Amino acid sequence: MTTYNIIGDIHGRTNWKELVDKTYINIFVGDFFDPYTWIPYADLRRNFLEIIAFKHKFPDNVILLYGNHDYEYLPGIFEESNRYDALNARKITKLLTDNASSFYGVAYAIGERYLVTHAGLTRPWVMKYIPEAVDFLPSKMEEAVNTLWLNDKLAFGFSGNGDFGDYNGESIGHSPLWVRPTSFGKANVYSQTDVIQVVGHTKVKTITETDNAIFVDCLGVSTESKKIRID
Repeated sequence: MTTYNIIGDIHGRTNWKELVDKTYINIFVGDFFDPYTWIPYADLRRNFLEIIAFKHKFPDNVILLYGNHDYEYLPGIFEESNRYDALNARKITKLLTDNASSFYGVAYAIGERYLVTHAGLTRPWVMKYIPEAVDFLPSKMEEAVNTLWLNDKLAFGFSGNGDFGDYNGESIGHSPLWVRPTSFGKANVYSQTDVIQVVGHTKVKTITETDNAIFVDCLGVSTESKKIRID
């Protein structure tokens, strides 16, 4: 039996260290930067590099996905989330580019029952960018999304996918880095199936589960991760 351990948004926090286990497949859903309360850049850098070191030590047991608070610092991206660190942006960009090979991408499938992304896949976004994938099971959807990521990172942006006047991700057209739970719930690409999407991005007090989604962005108030065991 394999245990998948899905860890919510980091935002500079160190309590991930209490959750990881070298015998698990540890999946980080992204957002390594832009803390909610001020953390010195040196501490942010150290924490991120400790996650990278953990990945290097156990390469087959650590999966790093991108979140919107990582995306905004990538070369060629000119969108800024709230709490964007303009003072240290160049340093963060270098950290991310120097360690790009440690990242898996945007999507990770756990068998054909679970798909992990930062915020969730909606049908309108999939239909816009990868329409051939709209009925794919998680393993093929993972491949399609991560291939798109390699070829067209702008497809994952905010400004080109939301409704006019939307500034908070509440549009069913937003990407798997940005969409908020209400819009995601209305347009979950797997809503008519038994596939469950596991996402972070929006704060919850504890791991929260619905019929087709599990929300794991709880590290701000609870040292808790979602464990999925597959035979």
